[in-house]
Amino acid sequence: MKILAIDDNHDNLLTLKALLDIFMPEARLITSQSAQDGMRRALLEAPDAILLDIQMPGMDGYEATRRLKGNSSTQHIPIILVTAHRTDPSGKVRGLECGADAFLSKPIDEAELVAQIRAMVRIKRSEDALRQERDNLEALVQKRTSELLLMNQVLTENLARLAENEERYSRAVRGTTDGLWDWNVVTGECYFSPRWKELLGFADDELENQVDTFYSRLHADDVALAQEALEAHLAGKAPLDVELRLKHREGQYLRFRIRGQAEWDSLGAPVRLSGALSDVTERQLMEEQLRQSQKMEAVGQLAGGVAHDFNNILTVIAGYANMLRMDLPPHGNEVRLAEQIALATEKAAELTKGLLAFSRKQPMAPQKLDLGEVVQRVENFLVRVIGEDIQLKTRLLPDSLPVWIDPGQIEQVLINLAANARDAMGNGGTFTIATGLFEADGSLPSFCGPNGRYAVIIVSDNGKGMDAETSKRIFEPFYTTKEVGKGTGLGMAIVYGIVQQHKGYIAVNSKPGEGTSFSIYFPLAEDEVEMYREPAADLEPEQGTETILVAEDDPSVRNLVDMVLTKYGYRVILAENGQEVVDRFTAHSSDIGLILMDIIMPRKNGIEAFAEIKKLQPEAKVLFTSGYTSDFIESRGMEEGVELIMKPVQPVQLLRKVREVLER
Repeated sequence: MKILAIDDNHDNLLTLKALLDIFMPEARLITSQSAQDGMRRALLEAPDAILLDIQMPGMDGYEATRRLKGNSSTQHIPIILVTAHRTDPSGKVRGLECGADAFLSKPIDEAELVAQIRAMVRIKRSEDALRQERDNLEALVQKRTSELLLMNQVLTENLARLAENEERYSRAVRGTTDGLWDWNVVTGECYFSPRWKELLGFADDELENQVDTFYSRLHADDVALAQEALEAHLAGKAPLDVELRLKHREGQYLRFRIRGQAEWDSLGAPVRLSGALSDVTERQLMEEQLRQSQKMEAVGQLAGGVAHDFNNILTVIAGYANMLRMDLPPHGNEVRLAEQIALATEKAAELTKGLLAFSRKQPMAPQKLDLGEVVQRVENFLVRVIGEDIQLKTRLLPDSLPVWIDPGQIEQVLINLAANARDAMGNGGTFTIATGLFEADGSLPSFCGPNGRYAVIIVSDNGKGMDAETSKRIFEPFYTTKEVGKGTGLGMAIVYGIVQQHKGYIAVNSKPGEGTSFSIYFPLAEDEVEMYREPAADLEPEQGTETILVAEDDPSVRNLVDMVLTKYGYRVILAENGQEVVDRFTAHSSDIGLILMDIIMPRKNGIEAFAEIKKLQPEAKVLFTSGYTSDFIESRGMEEGVELIMKPVQPVQLLRKVREVLER
C-alpha cells in the first residue's frame, strides 16, 4: 500500500510517518513538500491514496485537487484534504466541489487517519478492480466473438460474482443506521431501503417505493424547504443536505437529515439522485436542552447581579418600617401605613428570593421535615390563593415522609402551582394535593432520576389542560400563555429551579380538556438526624448588654443596624471595611462579645478579616450577613457551619439571631 503525503511543513510529514509506522506498518509513505512536486510524484508512483494539505504556498490544496482530478492518470486516486479548521463547512464544500473524497482536521486523530486511509484505499482498489474487469470483458467480447460458449461461461461467472456483490451490498444496507434511497429522475422509479421505512415505524412491505411516499409523510411546513433544496442541488448550485420533519407511524413528527448526490448526463440534465436519511431527533432535543440551560443561566446571572444592592435597600426600608411600627401607637393610622411599607418590602424580598431560586442561586436553609406537615402548614394559605369557587382536596400519606428541604421554598412551589391551577379553572373546579412514597426502579418512563426512594407530591387540577408543545415549554423563563399583563412567565421557572436546587425532579402530565398534574420527587432522608421542630417564638426580642462589633460597608444598612442594636441595649462599635474590623477588634478584643459582619466588603472581605481575628482570639464569635447569591459567597471561601443571616432581614429576626449566637 502506497500513501502520498503532500505538505509544505516537514514536521507534519515526520509526524505522519511516525503515525503510519505505528498504526499502518503495511503502508509505504511517499512525501512531497509542494503541490507541483506532489502532482509529479502522483503520476510516477500511482499511490493508493493522497493526503493533501490545504494551506501551502504557491498552489494550495484546492487547486492541486482540481488538477489531480482533472488528469485521467490520477483522477481515480482518492484525495483526503487536511484542514486546520474542523468546523469550517465552506472549506469542505469547496473541497468537495474540487473533487476531494474525504477530510481530516488538525490535530489529526490517529484512529480517524487510519480509518480514512483504509476506507479510501478499499474504494480505490474496488474501483480499479471494477475498471480492470470491465476492460477485460470488453477486450474479451472484441477478440472472441466467435467463442460463444466461452463467452457464455465467462458471463455466467460474472453474473455469479455480481449476485454475490449485490448480496454483500444488501447486507451492508441492512446493517447501517441510515436509511438509503435512490430515485431515477428520468423514469420516476424510486427505491427506499428497509431501514428507511423502519425509521418511520414501518415494515419493508408496508410502504410503496414511490416518490409520493416521501412527500405524503413530509410536514406541510417543510414542503417548500424540501423543494427549494432539491431544485438547487439538481441545478448544481448546492449540495443536497437538509433537515426535514417526517411523520412517524405513531403520528409524531421526527426530524431527519437528508443527504443526496445527483448524477447528470452529458448535456447537464439530472438523471439520478441517491442518498441517505438519518434520524437527528435526539440531537435536536439535546440542542433544545442546551438552549434552555443557556436561557436559565442568563436570567440567573441577571438575578444574581441585582440581588446584593436590592437586598441592602430592602433591609433598610423594612428595618425602618418595622422600627416605626414598634414605636407608634398600636391603633393609629401611622402604624397601619408603616405596616403597609413593611408588607410591600416583604413582597419585594419574596420576588428576589423567587428569582434567585429560579436561577438556583438562592441560599437554602434545609431542615429535615415531614413533607406532609409542610403541605398541611401551607394548606390554609392555598385556600386564599385559589379562591372560593375552587375546592381544595388533600390526600396525605399517614406515614411520615422525612426529607431535607427549605420549607419556605417548598411553600413557594405549592403557591405557584396553586396560582397556575386557579388560572386554568376559570369556572371553578377541584385542586388536589397528594403525598406518597415512590420507589424508583426504572419502570416509570416519565421519571428521569436515579433509582432509590423518594417522597412525592402530586398536584393536580381539572382545568383546561395543555397541549404537548406547551407542556414541553412550561418551565422556560418568560414563557407564558396568559394575556399581556397577567403573567410574568417566571412562576413555573421558579418552581423548576427550586426543585432542582433540592436535587429533586418534576414531571408534568397534561392534555387539553383533561386537566394537569405535576409530580414532584424529593430524595427520602435516610439518615438518623431527628426531625426539625419549630421553636416557640417570643413576642418581643430580648434586651442585651454586650458589645457588638458591626462591620458593614453600606452606610444606610450600617446606621440601621446600629440603631436597632442600641435600642435593645447593646453597645455598638462600627467599622466600614474588612481592615477596620481587624483594627477595631484588636483595640477592643476584651470587650467585644460578637462580630456582626458583612461578607463582601472593601479592603478585606469578611472571611479574610475573621481569619485574622481568630488568630488573635480563637473563641471569637461571628455572625455573617450578606445580600449576595450563594455561589458568589462560596467563591469567597465561605465554609459550611458558620453562622449566616441573609439580607433582607427584619430587625426582630436580627435581634433573635444575635441573641442566639451570643448565648452559645
